[in-house]
Amino acid sequence: MNKYLIAVVVIVFLVDLAFQFYTNKKRNDLSNALSTYLAKKDYESFDKLIEDDKTKRFIPSFNIAYLKLNEAMMKEDMEEIKKAFGAFNMRMNNAQKAALYKQGFYFYVGIEDKEKAKEYYELLKPLNVKDQKMLDVTYNTYVEKGSAYLDEMLEQASKVSEENKMSFYALISDMYRNAGDEVKAKEYEDQVSAYIEKMKKK
Repeated sequence: MNKYLIAVVVIVFLVDLAFQFYTNKKRNDLSNALSTYLAKKDYESFDKLIEDDKTKRFIPSFNIAYLKLNEAMMKEDMEEIKKAFGAFNMRMNNAQKAALYKQGFYFYVGIEDKEKAKEYYELLKPLNVKDQKMLDVTYNTYVEKGSAYLDEMLEQASKVSEENKMSFYALISDMYRNAGDEVKAKEYEDQVSAYIEKMKKK
């Protein structure tokens, strides 16, 4: 390869590298600004920036739709949430599908829409996500109203810190309630309430 061609290749590489750096920095700056607006619940500034042409130019369409979905959830606007879920009419890789479907699954479990929760649960199955076991536990407990994982959750709760125990205890309480053992359900529910009160006083 002659010196002239080498020089051209180097220049093209450096220009491409600089452009990538600029693009990544711009994308990160915009993403950070949007995340900050959401954290502060400054929805007016968020809406203005997310609809800006430069945002659409530097941030992928999936990320924009996902951010809008999070905004709708934070606002607890059911119509906007449904609209946001319907905006993902785009090609998605498995990681994006997993993120979206888990969001949908936990959201619909939370509002006790069993039909929609099951829909997203079934969509997640072929993706072999790392936390499939917790999805199975959640589905059995809150959609099927079962207690199939009670012994397993009791064992896991015994191995974690007090802080982490509480999420297990809340789950275990609901499992006992599903099994018809209200006494045990109340016992674990009270432990969660006591821990929350203790943390409020710190």
